[in-house]
Amino acid sequence: MPLQSIGDMAQSFALRRQSVELNRQMDRLTQELSSGVASDIPRHLSGNLLQLADVERDLSVLDARRDVARVATTDAEVMQTSLDRVQATTGDLATNALSAGFTAGGVQISTVTNEARSALETITGALNSDVAGRALFAGNKTDTAPMASADVLLGALKSALTGATDTSDIRARLDTFFDDPAGGFATMVYKGGTDGLTPRDLGAGESVALDIRADDPAVRDVMKQTALIAIADDASLELSQQDRRELIGSAGEMLLNGQTGLTGLRANLGFAQERIAQAESRISAGLTSLNIARNDLISVDIPSTAVELEQVQSQLETLYTLTARSARLSLVNFLS
Repeated sequence: MPLQSIGDMAQSFALRRQSVELNRQMDRLTQELSSGVASDIPRHLSGNLLQLADVERDLSVLDARRDVARVATTDAEVMQTSLDRVQATTGDLATNALSAGFTAGGVQISTVTNEARSALETITGALNSDVAGRALFAGNKTDTAPMASADVLLGALKSALTGATDTSDIRARLDTFFDDPAGGFATMVYKGGTDGLTPRDLGAGESVALDIRADDPAVRDVMKQTALIAIADDASLELSQQDRRELIGSAGEMLLNGQTGLTGLRANLGFAQERIAQAESRISAGLTSLNIARNDLISVDIPSTAVELEQVQSQLETLYTLTARSARLSLVNFLS
């Protein structure tokens, strides 16, 4: 039978094409061997991408919920720290106010009123805490610091108490200022929202609300007593020294009792922190499981890939040898 042959140019083209294909295969196998992941996932899964799409969708959802949980963790930690500052500051003030009001030779009135003004600055600063520009104690108005300054509060309270004739009148006006929805605290001091934040979705049907506001009754109550102590020595209040001491002493007693309300707020916040931590653990475990499932779908068998790479390398070396020999052929060598 007649011999079939191809010309030199055709042979050169065929060798070059085979070389390109083998190099492409070697690049792919090298990449898969180093990463452990198939370079052509649709081909690796025989075109069935439904299960992979489900896994990646679930990963995306859990990633978003993990971000929500992390933000909630940070917010709750900052809120807990802020409330701790409020409680520690007012607790110390309560002790000194009781000493100034009821103990002979106790803390001087001027000393405790100065301490109260400083405490009020600490309280307003703590309640104006924010994370990434989001006010934490402002309810649904997270873009606004919830509290006016201590000076604004004391100035507004001083105006409300002007003309008070005795301690009972002062107490009544103080209650109106802080507790009446139309009082000075609500209209001039508290700048936050009247509604709480939407609960954070932690998945698995669970959510957590971090909606403690600066106008919470427990917080407002300790501010009320602190402000009264701070203004008790003001000259505009026509009171005797004994009346001032009695005001400070009773305010210290109420401030001490108010610690229970703050403790309750912090306990509820601590419970929310525990739930967030549990959700983070659950989400982390879910992400781990889904990532394992995803890797099982898209990973290659390392030993078989290594064997295949060796085979391609061997084929490529053989091809280079044939190409080199072909390049050395000439008509003189053929005829000699």
